[in-house]
Amino acid sequence: MEWLRKYYHTVFYDRADQRVKDWLFMTSPWPIVAILTTYLLLIKFILPIYMRNKRPYNLKGVIKSYNVTMIVFNLVVAWGIATSGWTTTYHFGCVLPDYTTKPEPMRMLTFMWWTLTIKMTELLETAIFLLRKKNQQASFLHVYHHVISLVMIWCGVKYIGGGMASFPVMINSGVHVVMYCYYLLSADGSPRVKAYLHRYKKWLTIIQMVQFTILLAHALQAFLPSCPAPLTIAYMYLPNVLIVYYMFYEFFKKNYSENHKISK
Repeated sequence: MEWLRKYYHTVFYDRADQRVKDWLFMTSPWPIVAILTTYLLLIKFILPIYMRNKRPYNLKGVIKSYNVTMIVFNLVVAWGIATSGWTTTYHFGCVLPDYTTKPEPMRMLTFMWWTLTIKMTELLETAIFLLRKKNQQASFLHVYHHVISLVMIWCGVKYIGGGMASFPVMINSGVHVVMYCYYLLSADGSPRVKAYLHRYKKWLTIIQMVQFTILLAHALQAFLPSCPAPLTIAYMYLPNVLIVYYMFYEFFKKNYSENHKISK
């Protein structure tokens, strides 16, 4: 077992970004493992059993507060990452992380870490769905997307907290601002506003798919011979982008295609 211990130490300590070794949730993978295990147990067993003979909770105030919070948090993170390199020294080609403790790289790393806390907070969405007995919204796509997003951002902060790896975080945070604004207005707007928004609901899924296409094209640059970027995270990241894209595409076909409309 000595080789396993050495391998674990190499992967999670020696190869990690030493700047985050003492940061909350970053010392080892076990806090994230514990959070995700608790999340899956809660949504698959505890909450379904708890809600079996109960009436759905309203939670309208909770949902409004949650949406407003997510709008603010994602807006701050998108702005923070954009102004920590993308509006100064970065370009849209191959940009490697800066592992120094200079102010701008540390600022970038800090906003990347805050994205991790946002992804943890987003796990609450599934619990809200189940407490409202909106179980169909807690789909496999929804759960997988939340779990893999948390895992990928943890890996990003742990190993490559900057450079071209920050691009998908910035774009995704911007998309989430749009998404949560839609949720807020559709839940709390007037009937006229709700009816107007419903006509464009499919565009949330389209925006997500366009986002994944852009992120995929950008990430493929890591495999160019001229780009010395570390590829381990890329080998994890790219297949998951394709998987999530496929699931969003299937969701779109199922809910918004012409054939679906005719069958209804």
